[in-house]
Amino acid sequence: MGTDRVNLNAIKKVSILLIALNAASSSLSRLAIASQSNSELFIDVGRAGTRKLRLAIPKFSSDPGTPVTAADKDFAADRLESIFEFTSSFEFLKEKSFLAKGDFVSKPIQYDEWSPINAEGVIFGKFVPSSKVGKFTLDLRFYDVKSRQQLYGVRYSDFEVGDLERVLRRFADKCIEKLTKEAGIFSTKIAFAGSRKTGELRQIFISNIDGSGLRQITNNGAINMSPSWSPDGTKLTYTSFREGKADIYVYNMLTQRTAKLTSGFGNNSGANWHPDGRVIAFSGSHSGLTSIFTVNSIDGGNRKTFIAGSGLEVEPAYSPDGAKVAFVSGRFGNPHLFVRDLRSDKDVRITFAGWYNSSPSWRRDGRKLAFAGYDRQIDRYDIFTVNPDGRQMERLTLDQGDNEKPSWSPDGRYIVFQSNRKPRGRGKANTYKLYVMSRDGGNVKQLGIPLHDVVMPVWSPYMNSAD
Repeated sequence: MGTDRVNLNAIKKVSILLIALNAASSSLSRLAIASQSNSELFIDVGRAGTRKLRLAIPKFSSDPGTPVTAADKDFAADRLESIFEFTSSFEFLKEKSFLAKGDFVSKPIQYDEWSPINAEGVIFGKFVPSSKVGKFTLDLRFYDVKSRQQLYGVRYSDFEVGDLERVLRRFADKCIEKLTKEAGIFSTKIAFAGSRKTGELRQIFISNIDGSGLRQITNNGAINMSPSWSPDGTKLTYTSFREGKADIYVYNMLTQRTAKLTSGFGNNSGANWHPDGRVIAFSGSHSGLTSIFTVNSIDGGNRKTFIAGSGLEVEPAYSPDGAKVAFVSGRFGNPHLFVRDLRSDKDVRITFAGWYNSSPSWRRDGRKLAFAGYDRQIDRYDIFTVNPDGRQMERLTLDQGDNEKPSWSPDGRYIVFQSNRKPRGRGKANTYKLYVMSRDGGNVKQLGIPLHDVVMPVWSPYMNSAD
């Protein structure tokens, strides 16, 4: 089998074209984590309690004349392992157990070198020289040891060491897709508000999904909060007090320019994008009431009242198909979750328990909502999921600080949320950090974001044209 060739200039524009190798469909069902039957295996990423796939990633090799160091080669293999580790779905074999070492890319794979150590998958990488000065090419191969077939191979051409993180994440995404038939999420981002030290006003940041690659978006000396991604991932709305009151701004990830979308109507906050990208809904205060409004996402024009009541109407969240909107309403007393069918304009209350329910977030398939609910009996906010009709409510966190602001990953397998839990014990810390858990509440891990305080996370869609 040959490999595909990808030019890294396209990656810098974040629109690389990967052409998968023709792998037998039977191998996709066999390389896996949990046994579905005696003859079929499958990978169930994002669910706790399944057996981990045993994966070997030897140190990458290189050809003479390639502008990479031994440290670069070691870093590449180690970093790829840590990227996969985020899923909690792989067990990585130690290098000391490998029966062979060296350049695995330039020769046919010897499956008998990997099956005795019970490797189920193996990934090889090799740096080779590029025709462009200071650049190089990276060959990557992913093999199914059980079926003795290559699942995926790709060649990234003409890139620099600084591109390596992005390249490895793209490759890991394609490997997950080969195993699950669902695109990986390693190239997606998380946006959030945070501060670097005590007393500093929160700014908007983005990072990789494991907390690495921190990038600051705002630096305006004001309070900033409630980021929200556009459906294509090229823009980010957020609320800022930069002009004295709360208004909504939009940041273009491609041009790095910011525009103001709301003004002149009291405080405006908590924007959420319609799936078509042309309209945003948000909470706005006017004449002593807080209602939900819409404006055009391009220029903030055509402001309309969307959902109005006699009190609190806030936190709109469009369903993935745009046919419904979840929101928080205090029309019957305490704030609870409602869903409006935009075809019939009928509202359905979907939560009745809890003192204060907030922050609805749709799973991509539209079949689940995650939200935060306050349990007055234990004085805690926790994360729950529920069907859009109010059925099958499930609690995902319990008695570990306050857990709020859930946001689904684009594949629906994970939820990111903020928590002030203490690393040891059941009390509450003075600051918040971000955590990710699987869709069933398992595999909870803190993101290593180097900030003092981090809140209001929102997971990006699949990133096709912005980074």
